[in-house]
Amino acid sequence: MRFNIFTQIDFMRLLFLCVLMILFANCKSKSNTIPSLKTLQKQTFELEKCATNTNCSIEITPNSNLLIEQDELQNTYIKLAPGNNTIVKYEFKRKELPNVADGNYSELIYFEIDENNKQLFLTNGALQNVKMIYGRFCYCKDGTSGYFKVTQGRLKLIKNNKELRIDLNFKVGKIPQLLTEIKETITFK
Repeated sequence: MRFNIFTQIDFMRLLFLCVLMILFANCKSKSNTIPSLKTLQKQTFELEKCATNTNCSIEITPNSNLLIEQDELQNTYIKLAPGNNTIVKYEFKRKELPNVADGNYSELIYFEIDENNKQLFLTNGALQNVKMIYGRFCYCKDGTSGYFKVTQGRLKLIKNNKELRIDLNFKVGKIPQLLTEIKETITFK
């Protein structure tokens, strides 16, 4: 009888130690790290500094790669794919004119930034290091609608965990542009 009681006590101690070890193994201290741009979800920011009768916005899409492709008619188009970069999309859109057919007009600029780059300063052809592409969409009969690579201009970009500063001036060949400059500071939500 004494042998059974001793065995039961040892068994209870062993069980208690196992439960205690499992609890300690699952405990984890709170992390005080600020989420980086990489851990954020897609965010859209409506901008106040925009021309009259237009809307401007910046969309930040982390964990993506910018793919620039062409269809069988050699028209360029954009695709976003899962990846290790962050895509910045700036959209300049004129408010539609009432009772006007095909009155839409918008301009876009896309580029991708590497998560590890905290500062960028690129000029002219080096803008293709971030796959910078400009889009102009309207009912334009002169062949100036679509996507075009940006190879003339200057990009200065500074980012940290809380904000993204963009200073961009650019020109796309002989394409008529309303959008030639972007100076914005985005504070992440």
